[in-house]
Amino acid sequence: MFRLSQIISICILMSAFLPTIPVHAGTYYVAPTGSDSNACIQARSASTPKRTIPAGVRCLAGGDTLIVKAGTYSNQEITDPPAGAASSYTTIKADPAGARPVIIPNGANYQRGLTCNRGAACRYIEVRGFEITRAYNSVKLYGDSTIGYPHHVRLINNIMHDTVHTNVLISSSATGYQGGDHLIQGNTFYRTGVGNPGYAPGHNTIYNTGNRTIVEHNRFRNLAHGVGIWRTGITLQNVIIRSNVFYDIGRSSTDTWQRGNGTFSAIHVSVPGGGHKIYNNIIYRSGDESTFGGIRVGAAFASDTNHIYNNTIYDIKNAGAYAVRIGATTGNHLVRNNIAYLAARGISGGSQSNNLRVNPSFRSAAGADFRLQAGSAAIDRGMTLTTVPTDFSGLRRPAGATHDIGAYEAGASSTLAAPISLSAQ
Repeated sequence: MFRLSQIISICILMSAFLPTIPVHAGTYYVAPTGSDSNACIQARSASTPKRTIPAGVRCLAGGDTLIVKAGTYSNQEITDPPAGAASSYTTIKADPAGARPVIIPNGANYQRGLTCNRGAACRYIEVRGFEITRAYNSVKLYGDSTIGYPHHVRLINNIMHDTVHTNVLISSSATGYQGGDHLIQGNTFYRTGVGNPGYAPGHNTIYNTGNRTIVEHNRFRNLAHGVGIWRTGITLQNVIIRSNVFYDIGRSSTDTWQRGNGTFSAIHVSVPGGGHKIYNNIIYRSGDESTFGGIRVGAAFASDTNHIYNNTIYDIKNAGAYAVRIGATTGNHLVRNNIAYLAARGISGGSQSNNLRVNPSFRSAAGADFRLQAGSAAIDRGMTLTTVPTDFSGLRRPAGATHDIGAYEAGASSTLAAPISLSAQ
């Protein structure tokens, strides 16, 4: 007779040869026609969904997906979804077959579209395809030295507007920030800080980014500040800001949500760390009320290295404004291959090379088409930069002998994609 230990050993040995049965993450549904009295097992069917987003989130385990049907979800927010994993993000997304769902939190009561206050437990989460309006913050990710810091959060293809304070707030304790690796991609942001006129810090569209975050293919309009790589007392490194469109930034005195302290900029670096790469961005028709308007790097970071490459900056309105202002006149801030046209003070500070201030011959500046006409002074006049292997449209550089100056590479393809529209959203 076998002893129990022998039986257990044989079972363990045999299990090694059995096929692995994958564990499939669950998919749950929310719809305005649903009912929160439906059990979570019922909400795995699109025909018996939950009615509210919070009820749907409570059904989720790490790596699950919540599909939200079209409709308006008032006084609701996505709060502390469970952590996913690198191979399986917890995903909360719009139904791809329907219209964009609208989340309307109660901004007066500090509600947000997405709140994640659990520090390092806020990780590997994706929020995709929503319209979030009249929130206090559209998104808040919080951490500190005790609970750790959020990381690997994806915000993709959302519209965030008419926000009381800040659209994307990545907050932390005053020191020791270690979070990041976020992706902010394909979103549209407009009218930030509507509840705080005259209070500039409440106008940041993205306030703090975390380390190694990628901000790409977004549209920013009718705002005071665009992307702020800053927060008092912390260090941030290796952020990538590329192929975004910024327009009407800090521009109109009649729009009270845009008024503040006169230091508005599309992109603002104001923390130590460095290693940031800012390239292929279009900044257009901005800076009425600002001495900056375009890209700004604070004066205290002369020892950092930042790369500001191949941006197109056009029509910076204020007579005292800069297209690019590097506060430190020494150091390793590399400013290469940028167009700075119709910007009173052009580019100041940093290590400058192959930038262009004369008319670049855009195809249609009035139509926000900043591709280059044949014969442009920007064609084949830039440095070849391995950091920028593609242009704004994702086409390979260089098309000619060397890189073109600005966000677009002329002649890179016979089927060049149409530029991102700058029309009102």
